[in-house]
Amino acid sequence: MSEIDARLIEVPFEQLTPEALQGVLEEYCTRGGYESEISLESRIAEIRRRLAAGQARLVFDPEEGLVNVVERRV
Repeated sequence: MSEIDARLIEVPFEQLTPEALQGVLEEYCTRGGYESEISLESRIAEIRRRLAAGQARLVFDPEEGLVNVVERRV
């Protein structure tokens, strides 16, 4: 696992309820508006796939009060 900013807290997505994970991903994907040729459902499905494959992870920034999706670097 690569180092992340010390203030960030990794959130194990597997420990979230399906509803909570859906809410986090919807909020992340629509933050600042959502305009894309890719549907919101497709974008969420892609992030779920990347989380499950270990290619991305969820991190909570307590200063901003937001959960973000970040790439996992090897």
